[in-house]
Amino acid sequence: MDKIRQVINKERKTAVFPIVCADHCVRLLNMSLAEVANDGKKLAQVLEYGYQTYQYDMVLVFSDPYVEAQALGCPIKFSPSPTLLGPKSNRVTDRTGEIIKAAELLKQRVDVPVFVSIKGPFTLASFLIGIEDFLKALIAAPKKAEEVINQALEFQIGYLKRLLKVSANIFIGDPVASSSVISPKLFERFAFNPIQILIKKIKEQELITGVHVCGETKPIIPILDELGADILSIEDITPKTRTLKMGGVSTDTILAGNETRIKSEIKQALNEPYLILATSCDVPAETDMKNIKTMMEIAHTYHRN
Repeated sequence: MDKIRQVINKERKTAVFPIVCADHCVRLLNMSLAEVANDGKKLAQVLEYGYQTYQYDMVLVFSDPYVEAQALGCPIKFSPSPTLLGPKSNRVTDRTGEIIKAAELLKQRVDVPVFVSIKGPFTLASFLIGIEDFLKALIAAPKKAEEVINQALEFQIGYLKRLLKVSANIFIGDPVASSSVISPKLFERFAFNPIQILIKKIKEQELITGVHVCGETKPIIPILDELGADILSIEDITPKTRTLKMGGVSTDTILAGNETRIKSEIKQALNEPYLILATSCDVPAETDMKNIKTMMEIAHTYHRN
């Protein structure tokens, strides 16, 4: 049953997805993220295991933030977590095909919607020339910044076409576009249009699209609301939006909180008329299974009531 689409269509009040990604799932199976991130079959295996373990309402194909940056020449290493070593060089390792393979396999194996996480062109551009240099360019050399964003957008359009051929739903993550990093004016000038272009292409295929922005988002809520996404995954879900929100449980709480704290945040979050109850960002790899299971159990209890 597609509970996610039911909530989007206001046929159901809530669905639940602690944002469990590959890094947590590999710990459950005592595997390394490096081997999984480079192998679509193994990536599908660990994400399927996470779904079977927790029984949430969607699956997100996400190995690490640097898949597209690496395909464009940025060197990374796993030690054991992925680290961006520097801006674009001549070495290219393209893992996008493995992500697509994982999505195809998961669509055959699970009975909930499968989403793939891709980077917003703004954030991808920052990886290509280095985040600090990119942020400086927004002010000192805006034409250069726009050129890199357009390069990132062109790559993402091509990648997106391949993902849409397998009917993957899409989450666009743009953490560097957070109000914790840039002003609303810079977001509107540089980040808004590239995200909207991708959203329109996804919606043309009648697939679900979500946008995830980490950190502070309250100053850009009116702008995010104009993107046309189906879902806004944000840390603070208290501002009113027309777009369905996703979140409600902080990552600190899922990592280190107890049952009382988890229950309190869920109870508060479910005051929303419609919500995809989720963690505010991806679940830390080392999170105790008990806390995730507690979140699922409490959420289902509140839904029954």
